[in-house]
Amino acid sequence: MNILVVNYRDRMHPAAGGAEKHLHRIFSRIAAMGHKVVLLTTMFKGASEREVVDGIQVVRSGGDLLFQLTVARMVGKLDREFRFDVVYEDLNKLPLFTPYLSKKPVLVQMHHLWRSSIFAEAPFPVALGVWAFERVIPFFYRKQRFVVVSPSTKAELAGIGVGENRIDVVYNGSDPVERPETPAPSALYFLWLSRVHRYKGIWTALQAFEIFAKKQPDVKLVVAGSGPLLSKLPAWLKAHGLSDRVEIAGFVTAERKRELMAGAVALLQTSYKEGWGLTVVEAAQLDTPAIASDVPGLRDSVLDGRTGILFPVGNAAACSAAMEKVYADRGLRDSLAKSANEYAKTFSWDDAASKTLALLEQAIASCGGAGAK
Repeated sequence: MNILVVNYRDRMHPAAGGAEKHLHRIFSRIAAMGHKVVLLTTMFKGASEREVVDGIQVVRSGGDLLFQLTVARMVGKLDREFRFDVVYEDLNKLPLFTPYLSKKPVLVQMHHLWRSSIFAEAPFPVALGVWAFERVIPFFYRKQRFVVVSPSTKAELAGIGVGENRIDVVYNGSDPVERPETPAPSALYFLWLSRVHRYKGIWTALQAFEIFAKKQPDVKLVVAGSGPLLSKLPAWLKAHGLSDRVEIAGFVTAERKRELMAGAVALLQTSYKEGWGLTVVEAAQLDTPAIASDVPGLRDSVLDGRTGILFPVGNAAACSAAMEKVYADRGLRDSLAKSANEYAKTFSWDDAASKTLALLEQAIASCGGAGAK
């Protein structure tokens, strides 16, 4: 089978995140099964126009702003070169309208819908555009099947008018993680680990820790990750007297990430929007529970009261209360950690890849080899 995958970024992109990790985990396995996978994506500084990454033929062209036009220009050209059997559109920003660019069957991947949360991340004109495009997804993708990563995302997609009978749930997998052989940390800390964007809830985490820190002077917060708001954090911490209580680790290596996860009291996942929450499961494998926003995706990767604690999104006081609860009750913390570890082991990238491949094959079979508009 020859498969065209279309996504704004590949995992080598400096701004790559969970969606790109998901894509490469799935399609590297499908490529290893003997299928030809071509990924059409954007360029970035220093990148090659073409290279093989994880067994996937990556083709890069253009940038984010005009990627819809790039896709319109490139799909037919690549189809003539590779003779695709099916198209897989990773719809995690703006729709790319691939059913109207190819006669081949299309499977649409969605991690989450932005809905109103986009207004907390992007300038108003851009946010309005994303919000408006999401509203027309049911109209432009009337016959295509969708694959989502959580039941709550399925409910969101059905809520805007996509028939539930066209939506399949394929959970993210979980990479086996070995506990780092490092000494126990000298100081207790909570960990916030993500790209430092507004919608990831960094301000909620900092405000929650500010409340918590007044009661627990011996506990710290570690902030790990890079992003546009990272440079603004030192001034905020200084103004709130927290410079010596919060460590800004910035970008960390995979090894350092595991060390931080393994040593934390709990992971803070304060996003306003997530499709699933890969870091939640990664931390769970290291016996670290999560305190997370009660939003679609996270309410599936975190089982409230069993593998972690959910709090109302954006509510710093509630987040702080959950931190206090987990910190003060070691028995609860150990119980959550054990259940989180067991839950994480139920997810497999091999299973996710096999199920995705089956859906691609079904898309081809249902169309008789031709796309449906």
